[in-house]
Amino acid sequence: MTSSIQAWKARIEAHDAQSLRARGDRPEEEDWWSTLAGGFRADPRRTDDPVVNLLTSWVTPDSTVLDVGGGAGRYALPLALLCRRVTVVEPSPAMVAQLLEGARAAGIENVSVVQGGWVDAEVEPADVVLCANVVYGVADIAPFVSRLDRYANDRVAVAVYMDAPMSMLSPLWKAVHEEERIELPALPELLLVLWEIGIYPNVEMLPAMAPRSAPNMEAAIGFARHMLHVQAGSAKDKRLLGAARELAVETPEGVTLRRNAARPLGVVWWRAAGNQ
Repeated sequence: MTSSIQAWKARIEAHDAQSLRARGDRPEEEDWWSTLAGGFRADPRRTDDPVVNLLTSWVTPDSTVLDVGGGAGRYALPLALLCRRVTVVEPSPAMVAQLLEGARAAGIENVSVVQGGWVDAEVEPADVVLCANVVYGVADIAPFVSRLDRYANDRVAVAVYMDAPMSMLSPLWKAVHEEERIELPALPELLLVLWEIGIYPNVEMLPAMAPRSAPNMEAAIGFARHMLHVQAGSAKDKRLLGAARELAVETPEGVTLRRNAARPLGVVWWRAAGNQ
């Protein structure tokens, strides 16, 4: 019988192999997020984000936070306003640049960055270890999660959607590549993995988040080309443009895909091993 951990890894490997076939002989980008990182900035003083509101309820002025895969600081910066120190582990140089710029703009000085992957990161333990919207593509999920637990003095929090964020592009993937997209694992599969390794978490289901939109059609097409491995002017690009005319819709908030519903988001959290 295939274990949940094995099934998780097999799904990611199949997804990645499909992406590799779609990319063909085009070289892999050194930093996948180089052209997208700016879109992940957010106001660190916002009060309408249910994830931020939940996370900040767990910290005090004396707390320390470790944000694994913290990106452009969407959660690290709001937490830094309320706690003693936040350490962000982030492999993308573009994301790190956006994080540091956001911290400077907000006058936040208690955030430090370790640029690199989580498995090899040299960091100190923290009271709260956060990992938001990262695990979807982590093939070796068990050691990744176990390390989160080892570095938490109090609790671990993993924010994860019911389905992987890029599943919103699956209708375009099918139109462009003429095959069903192999979806990455997400919240339901993560729970099975956690149970298998002996972690029995709490799950806080938060209000569904509005689907991400692009500011205009040109930006939407550029994003889709990047995420679907499509070269401008190619036969696949012609299929993409045709599908976009059919599936894309312009709203007051920007361009999104028709029938792209808000997705439920969960924060899976548990007390670290020494505090259970």
